[in-house]
This record gives sequence, C-alpha cells and structure tokens, in this order.
Amino acid sequence: MDTFQLHLLSIVSTSKIDADPIRAAITGVLRNAQEGELPLFAWALGMTQPAFITMLRECFPEIEELEMLPDHQYQGLMATIPEDFLMVKNLLLDLCSTKKNAKHVDWLASAVAAACQGSRHLWQDLGLSNRDEVSALLQEYFEPLYILNIQNLKWKRFIYTQLGMRLDKPDLQPPKCRQCDQFNLCFPLSVTNDSPTD
Repeated sequence: MDTFQLHLLSIVSTSKIDADPIRAAITGVLRNAQEGELPLFAWALGMTQPAFITMLRECFPEIEELEMLPDHQYQGLMATIPEDFLMVKNLLLDLCSTKKNAKHVDWLASAVAAACQGSRHLWQDLGLSNRDEVSALLQEYFEPLYILNIQNLKWKRFIYTQLGMRLDKPDLQPPKCRQCDQFNLCFPLSVTNDSPTD
C-alpha cells in the first residue's frame, strides 16, 4: 500500500484542522490511519474508490491531483473492513439530522464509524481536541443520536450500546476498548465479571 500511503500523506500533511467539522473529522481519521492508530481500511473511510475520490475533491479542493489506485490494490483495502463498521455507519445514518446535506452526513458517518475502530477515546481517534467537539459534531449532524445519550456516556461506548440494543447484544463493546487505560471506568462490571481476553 505504499502508493496509497504516500497519496494520503500528501492530503493529511497539507490539510489543517479548522472550524469545519467535516474537514476536521475526515482529516483526523485519515491522519490517524496514516499513523497506524486506526485499521488499514480507515485510509479510505470504508468507501468505494469513486466515492472516496469525490469526497476528497469536494472536501480538499486545494489538492490539485488525485490518482486512482489499481483496482486490485483498492479491493485489498476494502477486504479489511470489519463487519461492525457498516453496522455503526448504518446506525448513525438512521439517527442523523435530516435537514443536513445527506452527502456530508454520509461522509461523517463513515469517519465516525472508522474512528470507533480505534483503541482511544472517540475524540482522539477523530483527531479532534476534546470530547466537547465530538458532542458538538454529533449534535449538529446526528441530533437524534445525541439526544438519546441522556446518561452522558462516553460517545464510543454509547454508540455501541445503541448498536447492541439493535442486535440484542446488551453487553456489546467497541472492538478495542479493552486496550484503553480507562476501560474499568466505562465498564466496571466487565472488569469484575469477565475473564481475561487475548
């Protein structure tokens, strides 16, 4: 994936996080994927290549040239997408703010779902400055989801709690939460009752 790595490096190195929540979140996920903090598929947000290129051109018009990857290379990237990524993305789309641009909502749903695959807090895996910025983003673009978090749970945990309710899996947890140094604060019962995992 060297070609793709260099391709994305040019984007994240020339794109600064700014007040635009769309650019900020997408840039953060691309940068974290580039640095190995997120899985391989997050380099393209789990999108088809045409959709990904379209998003890059619209979000980052300052990038003058974007080259397509060979199809077999891109398909190899897509083969690494975990099943729960699409489940989380669909959950977000079902609970989005209907008055927002549907294309922008889809891009952000991809970014948030990809960031949920990281081992840190959601704001960190989105490349944002703090939890308040995640809350503001979700309130603006996924307001029905935002309103449901009446217990003010950490966002990654809350998203997976909502997904678990859909799947009839009340104990569903984000895939890498056990690697976080605050896992016992979010899931105290798991620390007490669960056996160690590999």
